[in-house]
Amino acid sequence: MSFRPLPVLTLFTLASLVILVMLGNWQFRRFSEKMALDNAPVAWTNIDGSVVPGSEAMVYSYIEGSAAWRRVVAIDTGTEVVFTPIEVLYQVEPPQPCLGPDCGVGLQFAARGLYQNPRGRNAFTSADSPETGIFYTLDPAVLGALLPAEDMARVHGRVFEPDTIRLTENGRSTVGDNPFAQVRADSKLPPQRHFGYAITWWGLAMALLGVYLAFHYQKGRLRFRKGSGA
Repeated sequence: MSFRPLPVLTLFTLASLVILVMLGNWQFRRFSEKMALDNAPVAWTNIDGSVVPGSEAMVYSYIEGSAAWRRVVAIDTGTEVVFTPIEVLYQVEPPQPCLGPDCGVGLQFAARGLYQNPRGRNAFTSADSPETGIFYTLDPAVLGALLPAEDMARVHGRVFEPDTIRLTENGRSTVGDNPFAQVRADSKLPPQRHFGYAITWWGLAMALLGVYLAFHYQKGRLRFRKGSGA
């Protein structure tokens, strides 16, 4: 076999191969990490307390490709104040939250769940409307403005996600699994998608190598010599 590689083309091909393989490896690592999280046992915790009157808010969410609103209230556990969703409403228009100091008076709340970090805003997040109880990010630091000053100082920095929640769609309500109560909170991209991306990057690397070798063969710079017969 004889091979006379083109220097510049070879340099760019090698650099591209390294980048494509690294991207494939990174996606495969993300696949492995998310699969490990999905298979890990969940460390559930419990909260028990009373609803803080006037703390109800509606928070926009995007769940499995559908627009939804989450009814969120603050729970006073006696030592801290925790914001938690109590209902998911699958609809586009924002529902009207219960506003006023009498809303939630005397209501108790107890649930098993886990704490999640609040999701940050981005350039496309709409502006909140605290006066109407409509919010576009579930952030305790922001929702704390609905509370009296003495309660605001005790707000927990993370969101409590109950393992089950009321799900309402087209006027019908059921109790089901909370889509946000999972160790891996970024449900927008399941691990299988990362595996597919890894295969894609690795496939591109193999295709690039094939094109590179085929180009040199066509130009007569790559030749395979057969052994001489007896």
